[in-house]
Amino acid sequence: MNVKFSDFEIVPVMSSVCKRDISDELYFSSKYARYISNSRLKNINPNEEGTPSKYLNPPRVQTTSLSIGSAVHECLLQPEEFELAPKLNKPTAKLGAVIDEIFINREKGLSIYNSIHKACEKVGYYVSSIDKKIPFIIEKGFEYYWNRRKYESTKEPVFLSNSDYDVVNACLNSCKNNKSIMKKLHPTDDFGDLIESHNEDALFIDFIVTYKKKHCVTLPFKLKADNWTIDYDNKVVTLNDLKTTGKPVNWFMNPEYGSMNKYHYYRQMGIYSAVLWYYCQQNFGVCKNTGWTLKANMLVVETLPPYEAKCFYVSKGQLKQGISEFNELMKRVAYYEMFGYESEVNFI
Repeated sequence: MNVKFSDFEIVPVMSSVCKRDISDELYFSSKYARYISNSRLKNINPNEEGTPSKYLNPPRVQTTSLSIGSAVHECLLQPEEFELAPKLNKPTAKLGAVIDEIFINREKGLSIYNSIHKACEKVGYYVSSIDKKIPFIIEKGFEYYWNRRKYESTKEPVFLSNSDYDVVNACLNSCKNNKSIMKKLHPTDDFGDLIESHNEDALFIDFIVTYKKKHCVTLPFKLKADNWTIDYDNKVVTLNDLKTTGKPVNWFMNPEYGSMNKYHYYRQMGIYSAVLWYYCQQNFGVCKNTGWTLKANMLVVETLPPYEAKCFYVSKGQLKQGISEFNELMKRVAYYEMFGYESEVNFI
């Protein structure tokens, strides 16, 4: 069955856009599981190997690259809340994540046996043979577990393996020594006073999608904006997104093999910019008719030597491309929500 994208209409509910001051844990919890995110949309995008089944049951993904990226985000954008803990000999990869979960479970009062089982199941570590791995887990993880238990801090510490610590520390130093990145994150006016800047804001909005003018569904959407600023004097709203890359930083924006296109970051920047603009319209009175404009930048740092960092401007064409792709993917979700995810459909 062929379904035309042109038969859909998607409209943002302007009155629904809002910011909520919630923790990362709550943002990613079951309370907000019904909200669609940009990362979840890739699971229904055929150009990203997405399917309706994968969208309904998103695969669990946890890699060293993601852990490093998260640590850089937390320590650079939220230094008042997070700090990079010193080297405590945390095991690498999944075993390190297992020990972290064991620590949390023990804090909750679970037995050692149950703590290990729940940790392995959550992380996906030798789930079919946990009992056989218990001696190995204790042997390899005990030193880090004990070091973490003794560590004290007034902030939330970010615990990493020794090798990952070196990478994150190098990335942070590179970003902090990059005047362009620091100017984007902490802009100042002509008198040297700081311009209003926000980090890790959680924004929410509803979209109403109508099909053939008779079927209708409301799709809630959520996002976390790494950093955004609002310059009242020059009437500019700026969205900044921080990325880590395992490739040379100058490759990032290359249209053929760069991460910007490969991972569809233009879609993220397109919809994030749009929702941020809606939020600023509702709360700060920004309006194109009165001279306000929006800018978007990618702040990118390498996770390999020499750990170079660089800023890239996101063009209006890329933002427009991102919005177009976002709308098509939301229309796919809307159709399946209306008629069931088992429907065999060819979207055109």
